[in-house]
Amino acid sequence: MRRSIASFVVPAVTSVLLAGLSAGLTGCQARPMVAAKKEADFAYEHGDFAKAAPAYLEIIEKAPGDWEVEYRYGVCLAELGNLREARTHVETAQAANPKSEEVAAGLAQVYFKLGEKQKLVQLLQDRGNMQRSLPSFMLLADYALQMNDADTATMAVNGAILLADGTDVAPYLKAVEVAEKLGDTKTAARRLRQAYAISPEAPAVGAKLAEYGLAVEPTTGLPPGP
Repeated sequence: MRRSIASFVVPAVTSVLLAGLSAGLTGCQARPMVAAKKEADFAYEHGDFAKAAPAYLEIIEKAPGDWEVEYRYGVCLAELGNLREARTHVETAQAANPKSEEVAAGLAQVYFKLGEKQKLVQLLQDRGNMQRSLPSFMLLADYALQMNDADTATMAVNGAILLADGTDVAPYLKAVEVAEKLGDTKTAARRLRQAYAISPEAPAVGAKLAEYGLAVEPTTGLPPGP
């Protein structure tokens, strides 16, 4: 029996079309999220935020729920000048991982850049008081000094001193800086002498003692505490 040309041509054409469609679908498939994460992290760690941002966004859109991706995407947006959207993503990360010092610091920086002083203070003060976070109190003191808020700076260093419990010289040196900002040389000298009692060999302490004209002797140190 003779078969028409169409009986041979149609199946062949159909086969070619299906093969092409299959190849096209394969080419359009999303890349694995692990590849997107690798690209995003590499760019982020090398400061290429413009390249990292779309890769992190790809992950958020297709596989949401990773707090670190949310955080890093927010940092990228902040670095690129999109502060309001950055705040949303860093706040999401902070809510998902409220114990992270890194995320809290990142969110505080976004608040600072946005001029949202009240939110910044509340965030770091709550972390200092409720989570007993020494880094949060120290960071709050730094921001308060930049904002010329002496009362908040004093509150923050006092909180840090209580948490450190005489084991860390940093809060005392920060307290010296705050007292100097207030022009309170008496308190600055007292905090400095407490710092000396904790860490008499610390170069920063020795330099400050010389600046204040305080002799290094057995009676120089004062007991740590409020």
